[in-house]
Amino acid sequence: MRLRLLLPGVVLLLVVCAHQKKTMVFPERFEGLTQMVLASETKNLSFTDTTVQKVLGFKLGSAQVRVTANVTFDFYLDFDKDGYSMDYNEETQVLRFEAPALRVKKPIINGAQVSYPEKSILINEEQKAVGKLETLTEEFTDDGEQLLGQKYVVDKCSEMLRNYIEGLCRKLGYSVKSIDVVYRVPKA
Repeated sequence: MRLRLLLPGVVLLLVVCAHQKKTMVFPERFEGLTQMVLASETKNLSFTDTTVQKVLGFKLGSAQVRVTANVTFDFYLDFDKDGYSMDYNEETQVLRFEAPALRVKKPIINGAQVSYPEKSILINEEQKAVGKLETLTEEFTDDGEQLLGQKYVVDKCSEMLRNYIEGLCRKLGYSVKSIDVVYRVPKA
C-alpha cells in the first residue's frame, strides 16, 4: 500500500522537475584529462643585455649581448589543479562551462641567435652569451604571461574549448545550441 502512494509522488516530482536546469560538478578531472592545450603562439622575441665593467666607480668598458629567439607559448587548462563545473539548461539548450583558469606553459625555445652590438676587451661576451642562453626560458616567461592577457589569445582558446565540448556533447547525444565559457581565477 505504501509503495502505491509513493510511486505517484515520485512520478509527480519527475514531471515537475523535468526541463529544469541540471548542474554537474566535477572537481578534478574532465573525461580522464588532467591538462588540455588549447592554443599555441610562436613569436620572434629578442632582448639585449648590457654589461658595464667598473673599477673604483670608473667605467672601463661595456659590452652588449643581443639574443633573438623563436619562442612558442602553449596555453592550457589544468583540470587536476583547478577543477571545473557545467550547468546545462535543457529548456534553452545552453551549456555554461566554468572552465579551469587559463594558464601558459613555460616557453619552448625553438632556436636562438646571439649577436654582440657592443664589445669590450675587458669583458668576455661569449661567456655572457652562454649564461644568457642557459636561462633563456626564464627570460621569456613574462612574455607568455602578457600574451595570456591578450583578448585574441583568450578568444582562440575559448573557440577551441567550445569546439571540443560541442563534439563531446554530440558524442554523448546532448543537443546544445550554445556553450558559454567562463574561466575560473587561477589558484595560487
